[in-house]
Amino acid sequence: MDARTNGRNPTEQADQTNVRSVKAQTFTEHQKTEDTREDMEEEEDAVGMDRIRIAIPCLGEANLQAQVSPHFGRCDSYAIVTLQDGQIEVVASLSNANHADCSSPVRALAERGVGLMLVAGMGMRPYLSFRQQGIEVNYGIAGTVAEAIESYLRNETVPMTEDTLCGCHEPGQHSHSH
Repeated sequence: MDARTNGRNPTEQADQTNVRSVKAQTFTEHQKTEDTREDMEEEEDAVGMDRIRIAIPCLGEANLQAQVSPHFGRCDSYAIVTLQDGQIEVVASLSNANHADCSSPVRALAERGVGLMLVAGMGMRPYLSFRQQGIEVNYGIAGTVAEAIESYLRNETVPMTEDTLCGCHEPGQHSHSH
């Protein structure tokens, strides 16, 4: 009997070592996966509670000093403002040039993670598109993008309903000019 193999065949001993190694590796990978999943869930909770991405239609190039467009579909661009703990973290711009239909800007904003649209006015078709995308729409803004954000933070904006929509998307009321 060989002292190094404890009476076992060297191949059997190597197989057992490999099995122990695989079990240890599997446990470690499982633990890493669980730790990562918990970290992601904590981050999602933090983002959901303290962070929001808001879009605002603008006249001209979107920035904090840009004037709010009086109508969602006729704006030149959208300011996409990320708020973290009630503070402006990032301001991005999305052009509204050459949109194909009323829902194309809605899809573009949804793809950028927008959760709330602040408007002065909006028609039925884009409103329904926002609802389909799960994006809230509030109205009651004017002035600049910065002032619109301040209004939102002071709870001065109101959720839009079908009763508060403008009637410009009724047949013959207006058309898009591209």
